[in-house]
Amino acid sequence: MKWGRSTGVIALALLLSGCGAEFDPLFVESGSSGPVIGWRECPGVQHDGITEVGLYRWDHDGTVDDPGQLLWHIKASDGTPLHRVRLGRAPQGFTTRLPLTVELDPASTYALRANMTSDDLVSGFLTFKPRQLATGRVVFSEGQEESRGSYESRHDEDFGCFRD
Repeated sequence: MKWGRSTGVIALALLLSGCGAEFDPLFVESGSSGPVIGWRECPGVQHDGITEVGLYRWDHDGTVDDPGQLLWHIKASDGTPLHRVRLGRAPQGFTTRLPLTVELDPASTYALRANMTSDDLVSGFLTFKPRQLATGRVVFSEGQEESRGSYESRHDEDFGCFRD
């Protein structure tokens, strides 16, 4: 009897894991005034977006839960989400918890962790090197980089935007 219950739990876990997103909707790109952190908008979803962001110096032994040294941290004061946030700056409605006081080394790896708000709380995570942030390029997931056009042409379901 124990084997049957375990098999059912394993099958359910495999089924649910197959329904997840291939990529996080969190990305970073070059902006006219420096790097911009973004959240891919899901069509028809209201109140999704970034409500908190932390920038970390990536520790090569780091994990999503403990990526390394925290360099910068902002959080929405009133819970209002944004889809774009300039790295190192606190937009209106956000509070700086830790200011960015160092210049980013183009060859070093950094991590971004973001909390979002929508129907469910979702965490976003990615790693990047500042030298990847060329004009017209987007960095997402674990340092994956591609043109803005290629990124935009990906199917929304790849980023967890599922329609009913």
